[in-house]
Amino acid sequence: MATHAARNNYIYVDYENVHEADLGRLAGRSAHVTLVLGQRHKNLPVPLVELIQEHASKVTLVKTELVAKNALDFVLACEVGRRIDVDPYGYFHILSRDKGFDAVISYLKGSKILAARRESFAEVPALMNCQERVDILAGRYRKKVVTLPGKRKSLESSIQAIFGKALSAEELKDTIEGLVKKEVIEFAQDDSVNFPELVG
Repeated sequence: MATHAARNNYIYVDYENVHEADLGRLAGRSAHVTLVLGQRHKNLPVPLVELIQEHASKVTLVKTELVAKNALDFVLACEVGRRIDVDPYGYFHILSRDKGFDAVISYLKGSKILAARRESFAEVPALMNCQERVDILAGRYRKKVVTLPGKRKSLESSIQAIFGKALSAEELKDTIEGLVKKEVIEFAQDDSVNFPELVG
């Protein structure tokens, strides 16, 4: 089974629904983007084309030729299925505001496939930078949105759970160090975790 460090992230963009394609986030990441285009997408913006060229090895364009209701959605779901057949241990992200894809996500999760619907590249855990991860965790821990971990091991498990088990060991380490520097957490000698801002 693939480890966190080896897990590939596959991002499928419903370009009819989400036109933002922050491909610059792909640099140095184990991720591949598939832009699924509708029949009416004859031309792409020049900045996007330049990013596609810059990250050509990590970007695939898929164009739906048929003009029909939900044609792009069906093609996108088919592309996800084809990739799962090749790499069932990957993490599959569908970028769309169309909640109809939630049925696909639910089905995949029921089949023990890591999958999520996102609305932007910035929401994909594997594409976040350390500061973005730290800010998200700080907000959650300060509001006690999640059960606060008591030990380092449970903290690591909590962070991985929040980010869908998508972080490498190095990313996890950097994130924890970021939380310490931001004074969201501190460690006692016995490796227990304290949350200074929540005391009192």
